[in-house]
Amino acid sequence: MKTHTRYFNQKVTPKACIIFFLSALFYLYEFVLQVAPSVMAKSMMQTFHVSAAGFGAISACYFYAYAPMQLPAGLLFDRFGPRKLISIALCICAFGTLFFASTNSIFTAALGRFLIGGGSAFSFIGILVLISRWFPARYFALLAGTAQLMSSIGAMFGEMPLAILIKRLGWREANFVLFGIGLILAILLWLFIRDFPEGMPKINTPKRSFKEEWRRLMTVCQNFHTWAIGLYACAIWTPIAVFAALWGVPYLQQKYMINLITASSLCSMIWLGIGLGSPLLGWFSDKLCLRRLALALSAILGLVSTLMILYVPGISITQMYIILFIFGLGAGGQTLSFAVVKDNNLPEFVGTASGFNNLAVLIGGAIFQPIIGIILRNSEKVTSLTGISAYSLSSYNKALVIMPSCYALSLLLVLFLINESHPEKKY
Repeated sequence: MKTHTRYFNQKVTPKACIIFFLSALFYLYEFVLQVAPSVMAKSMMQTFHVSAAGFGAISACYFYAYAPMQLPAGLLFDRFGPRKLISIALCICAFGTLFFASTNSIFTAALGRFLIGGGSAFSFIGILVLISRWFPARYFALLAGTAQLMSSIGAMFGEMPLAILIKRLGWREANFVLFGIGLILAILLWLFIRDFPEGMPKINTPKRSFKEEWRRLMTVCQNFHTWAIGLYACAIWTPIAVFAALWGVPYLQQKYMINLITASSLCSMIWLGIGLGSPLLGWFSDKLCLRRLALALSAILGLVSTLMILYVPGISITQMYIILFIFGLGAGGQTLSFAVVKDNNLPEFVGTASGFNNLAVLIGGAIFQPIIGIILRNSEKVTSLTGISAYSLSSYNKALVIMPSCYALSLLLVLFLINESHPEKKY
């Protein structure tokens, strides 16, 4: 059986590196916007006069746009190419941020988050498509992990540095700054991104009908491995979406009675672990030609660390920095899942298959961010500090049980449903 490498560029060029770096900057920017509500929780709950459930719903509007856009985004990338789509999507993110920061209405704030999510839906898939066209196939897992490193840097900027900026300027003004950065980056992307290397045969077919696009999607969905790895990706990333991207900062503030900046610095360790672990896990799986071993290691690290975070008493703040870093390492399997999806689908379906997998990744956040808020709102132990709802540590521990549960599920999937897919093993 032959490997499908005819659409991959066979050498690394400086132009390819520039294109990868700029597209990864979009992913970095998107993650700043994604995790920003975690350091705005108390300010926004006070501004909009909402409980944890209302705040969780506003934040989750990001995922309500991001998740369902993954399938059409993948199809659109296969049809129209990344340059136009990435540039337009980044503009939508920037203006969504402006919209979000300019209102006193819960509805319009939620709509702003919705626009941010819709634009962000094109970031990671665009990177994967560009990697598949501009780099040799053997670099796919490593570069996908490197892109995740860039996103983790963005998430870290969205924690303590953004918290400091909010403290100095206010949460609205900080979002205005993010709006300006987004516009500048969109211009750079339009000027430098190109869909294909010179002389490379174009694989998109602009005249395909909707019926043909639907058939492409069905081809991807009929592959059992697409569903198995999609469920794994959902389970491995849901703890990050609910803890690192939203409830982790208020949880740590309550657990250790610390201020916003200290709690956000703790959460930054999660993103540092993701950023370092994702390319390392990709390299590890390529070096040993074993995808399953790397996926299982990711699940084990996540399971052990989340059990320690929630249920092991007496952990100091210093120890928590280390545990949260390991928690981030455990999420690296999410990035590797895209390499597994690529391994199991034809190159002309990379955009569509990646969109499906990214949809699976984001479903957990869309579902469980507001559900955890509802559980907290209905908690019997609720106190009020300066008019802002605060919840007991036991309430958080009950609501966040989804974290170790998801990692346990991901480990079972690797052991019983996911087959080895590394090209050098498979072929």
